Amino acid sequence: MAQAEEGAIQQPAPPALADSTADVAKRIDPTDFKNRFDLRTEFNQYATASNQLIIPRFEYALSKSVGLRTELPIGRYDPAFGAASAGIGNLLTRIAWRAARTEDYALVIGSELIFDTASSKALGSGKHVLASFAFAAVDLPQAKSVFFPYIQYGKAVGGDASRDDVSFTNIRGSLLTRWPNKVYSFVEYSYRINHNRSSVASSQIKAELGQFILPKTGFYVRPGTGLSGIDQRYGMHCSLEFGMRHFF
Repeated sequence: MAQAEEGAIQQPAPPALADSTADVAKRIDPTDFKNRFDLRTEFNQYATASNQLIIPRFEYALSKSVGLRTELPIGRYDPAFGAASAGIGNLLTRIAWRAARTEDYALVIGSELIFDTASSKALGSGKHVLASFAFAAVDLPQAKSVFFPYIQYGKAVGGDASRDDVSFTNIRGSLLTRWPNKVYSFVEYSYRINHNRSSVASSQIKAELGQFILPKTGFYVRPGTGLSGIDQRYGMHCSLEFGMRHFF
């Protein structure tokens, strides 16, 4: 997730709100599920390695309040020492349910199940991971923005017994702002605690700028930088992501 939640609460547009701004709010609202296809490419630099990923994602809406998601990364892992690895990573599946919604806020709960499908050890954790999550969307109409607090806890539920256990908590805070001409910006701060390594933690911040070029298709760029824990093996130093989203 590991990617961030993109979106804004769908709400009736006041007279002063430009149509293009309202369209963006409706299109990328993560609490109102829609059929969509995303494709992104990522570069991540860590303390002892880097990786390059291409990640297709498909989301299917059973209804406006229930959504299914799946994604499978394809990438290359380059350690500071040793041979590089290329292939597929771990398959992620997700179910999410909008548990509550008003004009001012919404609440979504759900769970991800990540399968050990990686073609090499360097491209996956070697574990099947169950990761439950909850996030809210709080509308800030005066700022034409939405605030997203998010929390997730993940734990290994099987897999290669010789690999390190997986147990983590991920806390995120994100702010999406809508601009004219179907442009939006998105700032995300994340704090991750690895309970398997004496509860060491790392944090990072990413900033996204996107625009809907076509009515149902948008493109974005998202640079990021590590803030703490960057000396750890998987502490991110910097990242750069390009992507597209298509709704249908």
